Amino acid sequence: MRVTGLASGMNIDEIVENMMKAQSIPLNKIKQQKTLLEWQRDSYREMNTLLLDFRSQLTNMKLSSFYRTRSVASTNEDIVSATVASGAGQSSYTISKISSLAVAESRMTNSGISKQSSNKVDTTKSLFSIQDAFAKEITWKQGSVESKSIVTKEGGRTISLGLADGVQITDLENMTVEVNGIKYTVIDGETPKSGEVMVNKDTGELTFGDTIAANSTVKVNYVTDKKVENKTITKDTTQIQLKGALVPEQIKLSFKDGNGTSIELSDKPILDNSKIGQIIDKDGNKFGEINYETGVITFNSEFSKYFPAETENSKEKPKLELTITSQQNYFSFGLTTHTSKGKIDEKFLIQGSESLNSVMSKVNNSKLGVTMFYDSYSDKVTMTRKETGVYNNSENGKEIEFAEGDFLTQVLGFQNVTPENSENYIEAKNATFTINGLETSRQSNTFSMNGVTFTLKKTTDEPVTINVNNDNDALYENIKSFVDKYNELVEKIEKKLSEPKYKDYLPLTDDEKEELSETQQEKWENMAKSGILRNDSILSGLITQMRTAIYSAVNQDDLDSAMKSLSAIGITTTADFTTAKLEINESKLKAAIEKDPNSIELLFNGTGATDGQKGVIQRLYDKVNATMDQLKERAGNSYSVNNQFTIGRQLDDLDDRIERFEDRLADLETRYYSQFTAMEQAIQKANSQAAYLAQFFQ
Repeated sequence: MRVTGLASGMNIDEIVENMMKAQSIPLNKIKQQKTLLEWQRDSYREMNTLLLDFRSQLTNMKLSSFYRTRSVASTNEDIVSATVASGAGQSSYTISKISSLAVAESRMTNSGISKQSSNKVDTTKSLFSIQDAFAKEITWKQGSVESKSIVTKEGGRTISLGLADGVQITDLENMTVEVNGIKYTVIDGETPKSGEVMVNKDTGELTFGDTIAANSTVKVNYVTDKKVENKTITKDTTQIQLKGALVPEQIKLSFKDGNGTSIELSDKPILDNSKIGQIIDKDGNKFGEINYETGVITFNSEFSKYFPAETENSKEKPKLELTITSQQNYFSFGLTTHTSKGKIDEKFLIQGSESLNSVMSKVNNSKLGVTMFYDSYSDKVTMTRKETGVYNNSENGKEIEFAEGDFLTQVLGFQNVTPENSENYIEAKNATFTINGLETSRQSNTFSMNGVTFTLKKTTDEPVTINVNNDNDALYENIKSFVDKYNELVEKIEKKLSEPKYKDYLPLTDDEKEELSETQQEKWENMAKSGILRNDSILSGLITQMRTAIYSAVNQDDLDSAMKSLSAIGITTTADFTTAKLEINESKLKAAIEKDPNSIELLFNGTGATDGQKGVIQRLYDKVNATMDQLKERAGNSYSVNNQFTIGRQLDDLDDRIERFEDRLADLETRYYSQFTAMEQAIQKANSQAAYLAQFFQ
C-alpha cells in the first residue's frame, strides 16, 4: 500500500501506471505469442480427434465382413426362416424334412391345490395364514430362516456367521453356501476338501477346503434353532414387529427393570390352535398379546412400572432393552433341472410369512431355468423349462426332477412321472430334420450353421431351400458410407488449410479486453483464431498422401486387371479441382460390384509387403496413423504434459520468459516509486525551508 503525491500534489500512481504500460509492451507480445500457441495446440488436437474418428471407420473397413455382405432367402418363410451374418459363404441349403420341433418339458399338478373350489388359495397372503386353504397339509419345521452376504476383507479359509450366544445352526441338509456364485458342498464334522465347506453348528464358523480370496462375496442361506433379537421400547411404544409365522409357546422375552432386576416373560395361546397368544410373566400378569401369524406384539400398560424413573434433567425418555427369543414355522424343498449349462440343483428355505407368489418368484429367479405359475381358473400350478430340447440323456430322461415328500410334491401335487402315464407331463423333444441329405437334430428350433441362423417353425415333408447370396446393395451402401466419411474429413481439413489469416487481429491483452464488450471480444477472438493452421505442412501433407493412396494402382495377383484403382470402379475426384473430395458414379460402381465383389474387397482391403500391393484402406490407415503420431508429437493430447510435445516445450519456455519479465517489471515499478518518493521528500524539504525563510519577512 502506497500513499503518494502529498507533497507534490501529483497523481503519482497514474504516472507510474502509464510508465509501466510502455514497459509492458514486450510482455504483452510474449503473452499473445503464448495464446497463439495454445490455440494452435487445441486446433491440432481437434484435427487429431477427427482423424481418430476416421481411423475407426478404416478399422471397420479392414474386416472381411464389411465386403462380404450377404442376403438370405427362404422358399417358404412359414416353415423355415433364416438370417445371415456378414462374412458367411455363398451357399444353398435344402431342408427336405422336419420330423419334429424342439419342445420344452412342462409339468402340471394333477389336481387343484385348493381344498374348496369356492375358496381358492390366495397367492398374495402368507402361507402360514392360508395353510388351511390348501387341499394337502403343509408340513412345517421350526427354527429361524437366515440369509447373509459377506464380503471378505482378507483371503483365508474361515468365515464366521456371527451367531448369537446359545444359537445353533440346524437343517444342514438344506443349507447353501456360494462364493462368487460358485456353490460349495456343505459337510459336518469332517476336514473339507476342495469345493466343500465344513460348518460348525455351535459357533457358525465356516471352514472352506479352498482359500477364499479377499473381496470375495460369500452368500449363505441357513436355519438356526431360534432367533434372538434385541428391541428397545419406551413408555410410548405400543407395538413391535417380529417375523411372522411364529411357533406358539416358543416366545421368550427378558429385560431388566429400573433396579437391574431380570424379568422373564413368555407366551401362552389364548385358546388351543389360536392365532393370538398372551405375553405373561411367571405370576400370570398379562403384558400384551402376540399375533403368531403376523409377528406383531401389542403391549399394554403393565410395562410402565418397570421403566427407570424419569428425572428432570434427563434428555431421553426412559427405555427398556428387550431380548426376544422366538421360532418360526418354515419348510424347505429341492428341485433339479437339466439345462445347456449342465445339471442344476437348488434348495429353497421358505418362511411361513412368505406367500405362494414369493415361492414361485424364488424358483423363477433361480438358476434352474424354469417358469412356474399358478392358474386360478384351473387351480393348478405349472412348471416349464425355459430351454427347449433334451439335455438329460440318462435312463429316466426327466428334464425337471422333484424331491419326493416336500412342498412341491406333497402340497402342490407335482409328481415324478413319465409322459406315458400322465397327461400332465409334456415331454422335452429335440428338433429333428434333414438338411442337404443329412439327418440331424438340435435342442432348439433356432440354430446356426456356417454363419446362417435357421428357425424351424413347422413339421413338414415339403422341401424348403435357403439361398445365401451376395447383397450387392449392402456393399454399395458400405462403400458409399466410407466415401461420405472421407469427404467429411477432407472438407474439415481443407477448411482449416484455407482459412484466411487476419494479421492485424492478435489476441487481446487484459487492458484491451476491458475496453470491449463480451460480444466484441468474441468477434475479435474468432478473427484472431482464423487461419491458425493455414497451409499447415502436416495437414496438407496428409491430403497429398491420401490422394496418392487413393489413385495409385493396387497390385494384387487375384485382382481383376480392369479394377486396379478406385477410378476404374467409378470413384473419382469431383469436378472442383480445388478439393480432394470424391464422388461416386453409382451405375459404374454397382456394375463393378455385380461383376466381381472379390476384386472389390482386394482393391480396398488387400494386404502386402509393399505400398503398391496394399489396398486403398490399408494405405489410408497407415497414412492416417502416421499423421496422428506427428500431430501428437507436435501438440500432444489431453493426457500429455508439456515436456512431451513440441508446442508444450515452447509454452514452458514462454512461461519462463513471462515470469522473468514480470520480475523485472516489478523491480522497475519499485524503482519508479522510489524515485518519486525521493522527489516528494525533496519537495517537502524545500517547502519546509521556504516556510522557515518566509517567517523572517513577516
